[in-house]
Amino acid sequence: MARYERSYNGERRTEGLRVQLTPAERAELEEAAQGQGAPNLSIYARELLFRRSAAVVAATRRNPEAATLMRELNALGNNLNQIARHLNSTGEIRDWGELREAIGMHKRAVERVLAL
Repeated sequence: MARYERSYNGERRTEGLRVQLTPAERAELEEAAQGQGAPNLSIYARELLFRRSAAVVAATRRNPEAATLMRELNALGNNLNQIARHLNSTGEIRDWGELREAIGMHKRAVERVLAL
């Protein structure tokens, strides 16, 4: 189960619902969820149960690999920000060009992932 953000103050999902399916029905649902880019079957089924359009499922992210790449790039971006903050506060760096180049490469990579 995915974790809630620390800042999330809304209602928590604590109640379960069990639905019996045939293997063929489950396979059909899983294929549809994957086709829509849903991170998991539970999110996809919840969206369908509440009659939201299939395009809304999983924030319309059609390429699951892009979400994985974006998480990795976000982690790298966080590291770059920590380095920049440290260097700004201590003044230890002499060549700002390398840091600017790394940040520029990161931004271009994020743009490519978003275009997928």
